[in-house]
Amino acid sequence: MSLNSLRITTSQLAKICGVSQGTVDRALNDRAGIHPETKKRIVEKAKEYGFRPSSGNQKQQEDLKQIGVVIFNLNNFYFAQLITEIEKSCRSAGYSVVVMMTNYDKSCEIESIKKLYRMGVEGIIVCPTNSGEAYFNFLHELGIPVVTVGNDIGYDGFCGIDDRRAMADMTKYVLEDGCRRVVYFSPAMKYEDAFAQKERLKGFLDATSEKEMEYKLCSSIDEVGEEDVPVICSTDYYALDVFFRRGNRRITGFDNISLVEKYDLPIDSVGSDISDIALQAVKMIREKQLRRCIMRHYLVKRWQ
Repeated sequence: MSLNSLRITTSQLAKICGVSQGTVDRALNDRAGIHPETKKRIVEKAKEYGFRPSSGNQKQQEDLKQIGVVIFNLNNFYFAQLITEIEKSCRSAGYSVVVMMTNYDKSCEIESIKKLYRMGVEGIIVCPTNSGEAYFNFLHELGIPVVTVGNDIGYDGFCGIDDRRAMADMTKYVLEDGCRRVVYFSPAMKYEDAFAQKERLKGFLDATSEKEMEYKLCSSIDEVGEEDVPVICSTDYYALDVFFRRGNRRITGFDNISLVEKYDLPIDSVGSDISDIALQAVKMIREKQLRRCIMRHYLVKRWQ
């Protein structure tokens, strides 16, 4: 990443310092007509926020349009696909993308959002681990549009599917075969901030509660067992683990990642239009109009 992409603009620095852009220009370029204390405060803030004067055209730098993206990591193929689609949507609209990863660290998520703000991005797309009123206030105080994806934490800017309903639909589909026992596999059940995963578990329980049947909740592959019992997984990543280590049974996943389709694996999955999710998230930022955009989901049926 170039140093240019790490700069905030003089207009942002002016807003931070509570002065005009002309005053900032005088302070940073050692021009007359500014009080020494004001100059000192501006220079200190410029250093604090990592401002570096551009050697090129300052207006061109300020007109650079960027959207920030904050995600956990790229271990999950779904997020790799989502980043790809966000970049496509941004590029077609004349924006560039800056991606930061948190590895599920809540404090890292906050710092990443702050860094992106200081870089001058026009908006941020984030898959959050934080939630609650204080976090919502923090996002609102940024003064730029922030759209959440992946985890629906109840924020007023969200784009994604209804995970609970989607998993309920998949579970009902599996139970149509008349099986009386089923295994639910989700290592993420033990994580407090795995919001989407918790919603998917609720969907599974909603569907199984409608029938008198046995089910087992597993957070470890060793608990899945060797029996020929259908396994419903909360992600395709987990479904692949079961397929290669506990196969020869019906297995369903979630997210419909391209890897499963590429190798024509007999794994059912819940799908959604990732390109449309990316498009709508970027659109919210471009229009500076947040909303809750619940997208359509569908079942991908591969098990014969």
